[in-house]
Amino acid sequence: MKRYGSKIIAVSYFVPEKIVRTSDIEEKLQFKEKIGVPYGILERLTGCREHREAPPGTDASDLAVAASRRALSKADISIEIIDLIIFAACCQDIYEPATANIIAEKLGAKKIQLFDIKNACNSFINSIDIVDSLISTGKVKYGLIASGEVASKYVDYNILNKDDLVLKASGLTLGDAGAALIMTENKADDDGFCASHFSSDGSQWRLATILGGGTMYPRDPKMCYFLSDGEKIIDLAFKKIPPEVKKVLAESGWTPNDVDLVIAHQVTIKIIHEIMNAV
Repeated sequence: MKRYGSKIIAVSYFVPEKIVRTSDIEEKLQFKEKIGVPYGILERLTGCREHREAPPGTDASDLAVAASRRALSKADISIEIIDLIIFAACCQDIYEPATANIIAEKLGAKKIQLFDIKNACNSFINSIDIVDSLISTGKVKYGLIASGEVASKYVDYNILNKDDLVLKASGLTLGDAGAALIMTENKADDDGFCASHFSSDGSQWRLATILGGGTMYPRDPKMCYFLSDGEKIIDLAFKKIPPEVKKVLAESGWTPNDVDLVIAHQVTIKIIHEIMNAV
């Protein structure tokens, strides 16, 4: 049996209607008056002008399903031919079972492989790598990756001073959205995935957390908010990411000048430019 690589045949997204502007958050929290921080600092640091917020009662699976239906329509295929659904997100509808089960029920998928990948902002990219591997080994022909984030439920707006702001600022621009991607066999030689590389430093896990819900803090509501040390994350990213990018470029046989489009995880707009300059 001949083995093929994989390719993406559809990408889609869904965002709620409500728009929350970053400037409105600063005014609501009275950045200048209460904290002594000038207005506009969040947008300057992150590059984020606005984000979306889902209506009350919206689950992560709702946003993932909305995006998945659009992706299925774009690919012009039915849910019946999908072999695998991975739910890839930070959020989840319930603790157990996997949210992928709920998505499958809402999409009408029967007798299908289902599981979640939960690895913070890397979840979706990790899932692409997994589906690529499963397709390449012949275990999956069509894979659907679905993500739904209702991150607005995990934002702590109780900011009283600059120390609070340092820990909670990154969460203030978190929004709600769904995304979906469909992959299948790549029988051509002129497209597909060229190279990928993953590495992590587990000792740095404390830099971005939602501590509640696990065995450390199983039932403490105060621990269920997103906290991060943005400054340390940026410093670490600048040290670690450029060598990894260079490694992938070398593996693919590309140079930086061969790249037409870079899609980067937006921690801050500044670090994206600095990393690209370093590469």
